[in-house]
Amino acid sequence: MLKALVHHATDKANLLEGMRAASASAIMLLVGCALHAPDFAWAAIGAFWTSLATASDTARNRLASMLSFAVLSTVAGGLTTYAASLGTAVGALAILLFVTGAGLARVWGAKAYQVAILSATACVVMVDRPWHGGSAGMAYLGVYLFGCLFATALSVVIWQIRPFAPEHYTSSWHAALVHRLRQGWRQLRSHVSLSSDGAHFALRLGIATTVAYLTVHMLNLSNGYWATMAVLLILQTSASGTLPRSVERALGTVVGTVIAVAISGLATSPLAIALAVFPLIGLTMTLRPVSYGVFVAFLTPSFVLVADYAMPVFQEYNYALARLETNLLGSAIAIAATLTLWPLTERLRKPPRHAPTAK
Repeated sequence: MLKALVHHATDKANLLEGMRAASASAIMLLVGCALHAPDFAWAAIGAFWTSLATASDTARNRLASMLSFAVLSTVAGGLTTYAASLGTAVGALAILLFVTGAGLARVWGAKAYQVAILSATACVVMVDRPWHGGSAGMAYLGVYLFGCLFATALSVVIWQIRPFAPEHYTSSWHAALVHRLRQGWRQLRSHVSLSSDGAHFALRLGIATTVAYLTVHMLNLSNGYWATMAVLLILQTSASGTLPRSVERALGTVVGTVIAVAISGLATSPLAIALAVFPLIGLTMTLRPVSYGVFVAFLTPSFVLVADYAMPVFQEYNYALARLETNLLGSAIAIAATLTLWPLTERLRKPPRHAPTAK
């Protein structure tokens, strides 16, 4: 049994993808270390998310997905941050709009949904960052975008995951874009005319994420974006998909919390943190296809250390435990939303054969 599990994990693991994402994120942290600029933690986060958003079937799709994510997440994240500076209610409205829009992107397929849901994740992470107005308020967005573009260049220009034949580049990019927009519009009309399941899922996702945002504000929880992130990445189209995913995330977070506490006691300087992040992000991306729980187990210490890079005075033990608590809160909200918001429709509907899911 153990041998079969190891063989299964080996078949699904993607070492090159892990090394590429780890290189992009760790290099951004090392640059920040050299410049004494803690805000380069945002560049590392941007590089990592861009690697997650990558469509690896063709070189053109890879470039399109990475650039689309870089632009969309930067613009949407900046707008959400600005909206939150006007008040919690305005910030909640911005989250509702952006997350619901991301949910609707499912009609364009898994690749489009992956880019959209990760962009929405950027919104819920950035929303509580203080807005100082003017160029000061935009500085971290520039650093974040730089990290996204660096990861794109590393993937497409410098370090390609696999070679592609020249024919993938023969058609012009604008012709391909027009074709995809037309194809997407036909898919959207088809989905809307056939059923309202896509709209139900998008609204459920937007409402649940907004409830999580308001809840962490009412409870005054620090780093409450972990709860909203949990909702975004756990909530599926039905309870049968949401429940096991929430369990996997909870167990993965517990294991990741233990790893984070152990490593944070050894990595006590920005340079040590940058070096520790490399293998962690490498394992996160390499083992992502194996299981969601394993992915979360290595994702947790990666983000704890990146956040500690920006805030080295924070107590790592409390920080890791706060992540666990808010993840459990987000999981509970996702499950409640699945069971209460349009549950009858989902119970009666047969799941589509190729429905996209968030990774």
